[in-house]
Amino acid sequence: MKEKGQALIILIVAIALTLSVLTASLLASISQAKASSTSRLGQKVYYAAESGAEYGLLKLLRNPGSCTGSDTLNQDLVSVTITYNSAGTSCVVTSEATQNNILKKIRVESSYTPSQIFTTCCWSEIP
Repeated sequence: MKEKGQALIILIVAIALTLSVLTASLLASISQAKASSTSRLGQKVYYAAESGAEYGLLKLLRNPGSCTGSDTLNQDLVSVTITYNSAGTSCVVTSEATQNNILKKIRVESSYTPSQIFTTCCWSEIP
C-alpha cells in the first residue's frame, strides 16, 4: 500500500516537471517570434524611410528650386515624412518613417555643381 502512494507522488512530480519544461519552451518560442516580428517591422520602416529619401532626391532633381517644405507619403501602413532644408548651396533631405512606435530617419545632402550636375552626399541613418 505504501508503494502505491509513492508511485502517485513520483507521477505527480514527473507531470509537474514536464509541464514546467513545456511552459518554458513555449515562452521562449513566443519571445523569439516577437523579436523576429519586430526586426522585420524595423526593416520595413527603414526601407520606407530610404524610399522617402529617394522620393525627395527625385523631386529635387526634377525641380531644383523646391528645397523648402515637406511631403507626406504612406507606404504599406508606414507613414513617411520628407522635409527639405537649405544648407548653403546644398539641400538637406530628411526622411522619417514610423509605424507602431518604430522610427527610422534617413538624411542625405544634395546640390548642383556649377556645371549643373546633380550630386548627393552623406547618405546616412540618423539615430
